[in-house]
Amino acid sequence: METNAVKITLWGDTVGYLAWDKKLGAAAFEYKKLFVEHGLDIAPLTMSIFSPRSQKGMMWLGNTDKLYQGLPPAFADSLPDKWGNSLFNAWLRDNKISAKNSTPLDHLSFIGSRAMGALEFEPVQKLGDNSAFSVDVQRLYDFSQQVLSERETTILDKENSILWQDLIKISSSPGGKHPKAIVAINRTTGEVISGQSNIPADFEHFILKYDDNSVYPYAKLEYVFYLMAREAGINIMQSELRTYGSISHFLTRRFDRVENERIHTQTLAAMSPESTSYEDIFAVIRRLNLPYEDSRQQFLRMVFNVVVKNIDDHSKNFAFCMNKNGEWRLSPAYDLTFSVNLTAPAYANRHTFTTNGKNEDITRADLGKIAQNNDIQDYKALIDTVLNSIEKFEEYAKNIDIEKSLVEKIRKKFNLL
Repeated sequence: METNAVKITLWGDTVGYLAWDKKLGAAAFEYKKLFVEHGLDIAPLTMSIFSPRSQKGMMWLGNTDKLYQGLPPAFADSLPDKWGNSLFNAWLRDNKISAKNSTPLDHLSFIGSRAMGALEFEPVQKLGDNSAFSVDVQRLYDFSQQVLSERETTILDKENSILWQDLIKISSSPGGKHPKAIVAINRTTGEVISGQSNIPADFEHFILKYDDNSVYPYAKLEYVFYLMAREAGINIMQSELRTYGSISHFLTRRFDRVENERIHTQTLAAMSPESTSYEDIFAVIRRLNLPYEDSRQQFLRMVFNVVVKNIDDHSKNFAFCMNKNGEWRLSPAYDLTFSVNLTAPAYANRHTFTTNGKNEDITRADLGKIAQNNDIQDYKALIDTVLNSIEKFEEYAKNIDIEKSLVEKIRKKFNLL
């Protein structure tokens, strides 16, 4: 396979070209001169178009850290995580392509126009007609479980080949470790179609997170945490639970799509690869010269994660969006849920990002120090607002029949400051 070069486009314009260097085990990127002249700074903190390197037409080398796989962070952001990678690897096996002969550029080409955000990559590994098609959520869910449980032995025969193509089309680009799909939903009829291409006017773009039908209700819990986050005043996309077959799945509106317009999106991992703390997020907000409301929002999200023990607070779970005028804003919140492993020891359940230098036993004083250092007004009231929203946890959980004993175990883990 080994794609040697990929053209990157944004909103129909060529951004530049990415080439793979076997010896370095990394890619090199060069902006197209005309794109630089347009003035859209798609990666302002890692490879700005206004930097001397970009202005002189010099190459940007990829980041060899494992997270970035030898790509510049701005483009590595388009690669999926565990679930999307498992689909790509299974697709390689099905096409008798050795993973050793595949590069990250192949994966970008495979994703093509299906990437989250607005960037697109060519050449695209075509997978038939790219127009919208009806989705049988239950059948695709069942098949996704087969792919996960039998990664090395899933037989892609005639009986399930169409399902396989559909699964790849709607599931190969999102991040995260759990199965999910990119879909569109008709608000009137409830019909579900693929959401990777342009969709009809009466449909809306969603990410569907499959529940794994285990004893742990991932989808229901994320919905409860969505309700609490909204109660706390956190900007988060409209979300809901929907049942297909006998299984409830979590659906959330996409913030990188407005009707069929694509929004350029970069996670914190792409924007600032060195970030490891909440203080670093506030630093990025300042460097991007974002309005005060974004700092206030980020403070609410930090407090919420600390209180509810969302310890999966890594750099891919925070993002920024840029409009066609080149203006950046903090993205809506996402992936807000309880992520403590109830069966693991305490040392395995520490926050990924630090708060005032701590990833456990975080106090109100720690939050206050960060607030003061970042000029957050009325921060004590904001902390109380989050704590008040958590008081509805049992009520929300009861309303959707989450087992009472699990609710009590989770509640005991909350950090009520």
